[in-house]
Amino acid sequence: MAYDRFVSWVLENEETVLYKRFINFADVYGADFEESQRNLFKYFVKSFGCRLVDAGTPIPADLVALLPEKSFCTALKLTFCVNEDILLLPQVTRSVFLGKGALIAWASKDAPSIHTGYTWNEHVSWLTMNYWYSQPSEGYMGSTWIADGQYLYLGSIQPLSSEERAAFLEKIHDDVET
Repeated sequence: MAYDRFVSWVLENEETVLYKRFINFADVYGADFEESQRNLFKYFVKSFGCRLVDAGTPIPADLVALLPEKSFCTALKLTFCVNEDILLLPQVTRSVFLGKGALIAWASKDAPSIHTGYTWNEHVSWLTMNYWYSQPSEGYMGSTWIADGQYLYLGSIQPLSSEERAAFLEKIHDDVET
């Protein structure tokens, strides 16, 4: 429920969120935003856990342990960012644009078979959620969040090259004309 409310609020308030580039959880959830953002984080923990299981990777103990807790420590951090290239799509098209990225396992050079961390992402429309487990986050992808703040500051990405973006815009223009 916390996830559905979050996504619905973001999409309903798209213009404001894109202008301000932050989300105030009190605006999303009201006075009980602290509990609701914890539940949202736990939703993302479960999503990440499902992705790990799908890849045949054990779920780290700290992720399982935090689910029943009100206060927790974890190696998982999330960042949220705006995919500027998705914003090029017409609103009706991008609003149903959902996806999950590749799970990347990190290892040390000394022991390449032992995973030391993971990165992953998923997106709803232009909003990309980035998962950083035992890995430093990329600052341009937003401030880190572990259900520990009222505000969520959004980063920005442009995954397409200039040439790809130009071709993408041309295709969108052609599709609109037909």
